[in-house]
Amino acid sequence: MLDAAVPHYSPYTKIDAAKISLLRGRHAWIVEPIYRASDVVLKMPFFDWLANIKTAQEFKPAAVQLYYHSATFPKVMGLMLGHTSMAENWMMPFYAKHAYGEADHHEMLMQWMLRHRLLGSREEINEVIATLETNACINYAYQMAIEQDRDKWLVGLNSGIERCSNDFFKMVSPKMHAIQAGDTYFDVHVEADEHHSIMGLDYIEPFDQSSFRGRQLISKALEGISLWAAMLNSWIGVDYLPKFDLDGTLIGYQRS
Repeated sequence: MLDAAVPHYSPYTKIDAAKISLLRGRHAWIVEPIYRASDVVLKMPFFDWLANIKTAQEFKPAAVQLYYHSATFPKVMGLMLGHTSMAENWMMPFYAKHAYGEADHHEMLMQWMLRHRLLGSREEINEVIATLETNACINYAYQMAIEQDRDKWLVGLNSGIERCSNDFFKMVSPKMHAIQAGDTYFDVHVEADEHHSIMGLDYIEPFDQSSFRGRQLISKALEGISLWAAMLNSWIGVDYLPKFDLDGTLIGYQRS
């Protein structure tokens, strides 16, 4: 049975082009490798598969895994918030807004799946086993929440994963509309993930990309992009884990 539509309030502030340009220039040391790597992800098997689906039902292998990711993600953010040290209390509003903004997204996806008959009932989602790669991507975020390294969290999750997520929904949202299955769930992420992928940079100091800390943070961001790509490909049964150098250039891949 379909539940009532879930109202959605967007806590995101529209970011102007000048702000984006300023942040990208100030943080080119991390932005350029992230953008280069995330552009490569768009050329991987998942997006070829997405381009060829004709119905919402064909999206089911991805949708049920996406639900797991969508439902778990705000819990990880809550963990980051809950473990914030007294010295980092000034970051709490940022973490809280991010968690709040994501908290109802899984339910929006659930309603979409029920409406398009991907599931006969909401209980069916409990019979789905998350792929190894989906778990790895989620556990990457859990690791950083426990570690409480703000810079790693912001480059890895906000600037890396959210960039890839923004790219993902920019492809999925119009596709769903094209096959008469468009929904606010897909549309809202284009706005939300763009917001997070940019605004996280406001809380990061620039680093020399050749310094140890610079290389460490770039590596952490690219690790997340590799895991994200492997996760998407696993949703369609493809074992593909891309590996990038510190410039964000694809240097190879391995079966995940």
